[in-house]
Amino acid sequence: MSDRITKSLAEFAKGVTYESLSEPVVAEVKRRVIDTLACLMSGYEFDASTAARKLSYLYEKQGGASVIGTDKKVAVDYATFANGTAIRYLDYNDTYLSVEPLHPSDVIAPLFALAEERKISSKKLIAAIAAAYEVGVNFCDSASLKSNGWDHVNYITVATVVGGANLLDFTTEQTEQALALAIVPHAAMRQTRNGEISMWKAAAAANAARNAVFAIQLAECGMKGPFEPFEGTMGMNYQMLAQKLDAEAVGKKFENVVSPEGILKTYVKNWAVEYMTQSAIEAALTLYEQIDSADDIEQVHIETFQMAYDILAKDEQKWAPETRETADHSLPFIVMAALEDGGINLDTFSPERLSVEKTLSRLKSIMTIEVTDEMNAGYPDGNPNRITLLMKDGRKLVEIVKHPAGHSGNPFSDEKIEEKFFRLTQNFITEEQQIKGLNILKDFENLTDYEELVNCFHRKAEVLV
Repeated sequence: MSDRITKSLAEFAKGVTYESLSEPVVAEVKRRVIDTLACLMSGYEFDASTAARKLSYLYEKQGGASVIGTDKKVAVDYATFANGTAIRYLDYNDTYLSVEPLHPSDVIAPLFALAEERKISSKKLIAAIAAAYEVGVNFCDSASLKSNGWDHVNYITVATVVGGANLLDFTTEQTEQALALAIVPHAAMRQTRNGEISMWKAAAAANAARNAVFAIQLAECGMKGPFEPFEGTMGMNYQMLAQKLDAEAVGKKFENVVSPEGILKTYVKNWAVEYMTQSAIEAALTLYEQIDSADDIEQVHIETFQMAYDILAKDEQKWAPETRETADHSLPFIVMAALEDGGINLDTFSPERLSVEKTLSRLKSIMTIEVTDEMNAGYPDGNPNRITLLMKDGRKLVEIVKHPAGHSGNPFSDEKIEEKFFRLTQNFITEEQQIKGLNILKDFENLTDYEELVNCFHRKAEVLV
């Protein structure tokens, strides 16, 4: 049933071990687990997270995987969905931008749940996470899903299967079957991120990961998947990728790789918004310091790159966002809010803030956005945005940012990662829990009891609304 891609991925999955990883990769995996659990806490109480958690409670299971934030254990695929939805809700977890964008840390919830349920060592979990990141990064570099109407979370499905296969010591045959069972039955459409955006945006990657976990379990039980899931004439490469995925090139990327480095190319977020706005926010906040008031601005002009424009500005809804999910993917709204408020935070996306007439009027009357060759040339090495303000007093203020804080070209320090962790968790767990949890995570490779770690994230009170 093999095709070249499933065989390459299955062989890669068998080769990665904790001992084969470089020290920087181990350190980065630990930093991403810290960042991801902090994102989970901060996204816990919102509507999509609450709905996913309510569903998971219907599948309580003794010896299952934790619904993090609670004392409940449920079937591993439902723990994946509940935890993954909370992680993604605020759009605060890490990112990779290339031919296709991705939030690669969406693989952490399923792999953590599998490791906890099976009582697999944290060292093996670190290796599995590194392997999954490698798959996500390499596929994003290889071919675009979104240009053909399919969602990037389909790559999370593939990456999770490979990471899970590594974690569970699958044979190459089991991994190939799991890939086929995950890819062919579960194809996520890009409509999730088109036009007005709903709460499903937060759940789409978690669902893709849940599908992967289900496929892993099916393969483990002996289910056989469709033949040639990538290269068949109705497989992923034909249906989703317009035959842009070069099977031979993909195989070479994974050939003999036992020390994956892909995670080192990915980025951590400074603000809870779509990543391609991060540099625009930095530029806007620098300009904010140079003006007395947004009332003094005659014109705001943004120069950006094509992918940012297509995702963040092309749709008319991005110029008058009515939901949080649309607003945090709106380049015009985010820049204007930063220029008016001098900051971006969760209140920026409240219904009250989205309905401010002066902001909506300015979006229509004084803001323009243009794709330029210069900005296109700066991507994907960087994430460039240039903002030009023409002031009513005749001044022209210009600011460009290419590598925002957290980008692989401008990475967060360990102290910055820890500051984000404390900031995102402070309203939900005690200071004692914060300190203990962070200390365990900083020594994650030596974890002996997942329960001890999970207990550090039991919230002060369970909230179901």
